[in-house]
Amino acid sequence: MKSPLTYTIKKVQKENAEQVIRFIQELLKGLFPMMDHDQLPLDILHLNTHYIDRDDAALFVAMDEAGTAIGTMGYLPYDGRFDQLEHLYKHVQTTELVRCYIAENYRRMGIGSALYNTVLRSIHNAGYEKVYLHTHSFLPGGLSFWQAKGFVLRLIEEDSVWQTLHMDKEVKEISY
Repeated sequence: MKSPLTYTIKKVQKENAEQVIRFIQELLKGLFPMMDHDQLPLDILHLNTHYIDRDDAALFVAMDEAGTAIGTMGYLPYDGRFDQLEHLYKHVQTTELVRCYIAENYRRMGIGSALYNTVLRSIHNAGYEKVYLHTHSFLPGGLSFWQAKGFVLRLIEEDSVWQTLHMDKEVKEISY
């Protein structure tokens, strides 16, 4: 019989930021081969100013017993970068769920759900009214995972590369 997986979830701090950055870089290479992997996304490049030194954002990491990162999930204030969604979030305090990654060997073990519940408590405490996220059709299990968590599909982009699915959920609907 397989022993249950033991892991901890904690907010990313300066002392574990480098390990989390390496973890995210590795997952991005496998999940998004079409990206330029020599260029880090800005929120990861500037982890301190985007997540660590703020009250309205956070990045969490799940770590196994050896202290190795096995999953991440975070949130940032939604920046309105998708014009086609402006009507949904213009007058609502909205956060964006970001960097939702689980190492391939650890998927379907409840780590994503545990990270999600941790992040939701933090989002609720930060005073947000709505949670926005986007995923992509080519990511296995993404759409069904988020729909199971109560997110509603708002827009499907007809882009042959990214196939972006935009979703959201009211914070008042959140139960954890």
